[in-house]
Amino acid sequence: MTTSIERRSSRIITGLLKGALPASLFTSGILLSYGYATGLIYSVGDPRQLTSIFGGIIFGAIVFALLGFALKQNRMNLLSLTILSAVLLIAGYSIIFLNSFALSNTNIMIVAFLITSPSMAVSQLVGRYFPNFSLMLRLSLGAVQAILVIVFVFVYALEYELQGQINLYLGPLIFLLISVVYFIVLKLV
Repeated sequence: MTTSIERRSSRIITGLLKGALPASLFTSGILLSYGYATGLIYSVGDPRQLTSIFGGIIFGAIVFALLGFALKQNRMNLLSLTILSAVLLIAGYSIIFLNSFALSNTNIMIVAFLITSPSMAVSQLVGRYFPNFSLMLRLSLGAVQAILVIVFVFVYALEYELQGQINLYLGPLIFLLISVVYFIVLKLV
């Protein structure tokens, strides 16, 4: 009895350390990079729009992380979800561009939802560490990834505001560097 509990606990910890945590770090880096590169952050002109942007991020992070973890990890799914994510990112930028960077609350929510789409591909990328996990366990890891992405982005946004909106590039850079180091360590271990 204890052995099965230990194995299950070990699988959960492995899933968190090799799946949900690196996926959330990498996704947060991509999300913040996209917001910085496209100027999305500058199109938020009114504090009342923050509800829309975080609503889109929360909904998108949950939907896309669960979808990415729900699908079995294989190269075809990784390729398909990467292409779908790229199309959704282009659609998000198109909305920004077509509205001349003056987005309504609805458009901001849609764009915020779309920019979380890399969660799908990132989930597939880290999914190789747990191909035999049950669907329920994979969905749990997706939920943890989504929660961490939401927390990381919110904490970074709060820190960015508290520092007077300077050095925006540091957030994406830090998340992406930590992700690269984390992935290298995972590869070596």
